[in-house]
Amino acid sequence: MSLNKLNIQSVCSYFHIACTLVLFCAIPFYYSPFIQYGLIFFFVSFVADYLASKRWQEGFQWNASRVVSALILLQFVLLFIFGLFEKDTRYLSTFYEMRTAYIGFGIVGLLGVSNKFKVRQFAYASALTIIPFLIILYNMLPPSFPNLDSIQDKINIISQVRSQEICSHMTLNLFLCVGMILFSKVISISKSNIEKAFSIFIILLFYILVASTQGRVGLMNASIVLLFIILRFATVKLKYLVPTLIVLLVGTVGLGVFLLSENPLKEDIKILNKANPREYIWQDGVELIKESPIVGLGASTNALRVKERLLSNEELCSMERFLIMHLKEEHVFGMHTHNQIMQSWQEYGLIGLFAILALFIAILWLVKGSLSLSSLFLVIFIQLITEPIDSGVTAIGFCTYIYFMQVLLKSKQMGKITA
Repeated sequence: MSLNKLNIQSVCSYFHIACTLVLFCAIPFYYSPFIQYGLIFFFVSFVADYLASKRWQEGFQWNASRVVSALILLQFVLLFIFGLFEKDTRYLSTFYEMRTAYIGFGIVGLLGVSNKFKVRQFAYASALTIIPFLIILYNMLPPSFPNLDSIQDKINIISQVRSQEICSHMTLNLFLCVGMILFSKVISISKSNIEKAFSIFIILLFYILVASTQGRVGLMNASIVLLFIILRFATVKLKYLVPTLIVLLVGTVGLGVFLLSENPLKEDIKILNKANPREYIWQDGVELIKESPIVGLGASTNALRVKERLLSNEELCSMERFLIMHLKEEHVFGMHTHNQIMQSWQEYGLIGLFAILALFIAILWLVKGSLSLSSLFLVIFIQLITEPIDSGVTAIGFCTYIYFMQVLLKSKQMGKITA
């Protein structure tokens, strides 16, 4: 870019792009304060870009991205309204702090997102993020790690170090799945065979990393994304369709044989299911909804009720030591139904249920016809029916992906190629 074109508006716009990418790259580093700083810079850069570009002069017109933003903003409004009638306010301030991302990203999206973002910016940012992530992970591994004979032991150690020191595996897996989707888009818009080969390599690397985290939801998400990618390009080039279907059929048959066989790995799956209280929490969530299905139990009250029930279950306490340890220290860590739809229904009653369903239905309607956006929504949706937005970092991650979707929606609507 020549100097005469490098005006204040361009500087502010590229500063906003840089800050947005930094926030996007900070999501996998769950326990780092870096993500809080990234959030501050994101909002400051948006204000600077908004004022410099004078987007308010375009007039306020309802479009796809603003509909999504308004429904995101509604989630925080419900928290504020129901907070006024909260009976037990011990954790209410914590919930306000955790979910402030709703109001921040909602207002930003409502004012209008920048049209200078490109798919490649987010795609290569996700690839570059994994380099420091793997370096940090390797430096945290115990000295005895390289000498372990069992691959399963190595995977277990990686999973434990990653989970307790770097990030939440659910947040990391969502980030990796989004990266896979982005690079599938790069393949379709690129004219370079080298870039296409690199994109395929990154997609496979991200899939392997998801598998190494041992996150069941993440692996399911990544497998669906990979299936979408394969079918997408197989249908474009019909000569690859038959071989692709054969590979998928063989894979399905192999999975069926595994499920019917007496494989030692199946015992590990049973132990994992037994050690995880999610099934119990979902059952308990249904009972909580039955207590007040119309008006709900309130935002923080719901967390307190789930906490009390978990601590009263002796068998469950012995299963999930990490979770119970936090509960006994007066935290509300993990205090939710692991399902955003059930969570909203519990907290705000039928209003909350309709509000969260409206958000999902609106996004699904607006992204129709775009395979990349549809698969991105599917990944977010699966994540939110297994883990709701109950913490600051999770809310930031979710809202960042919605913001990214708004960017693509606006680009698509304006007829611009987001290459």
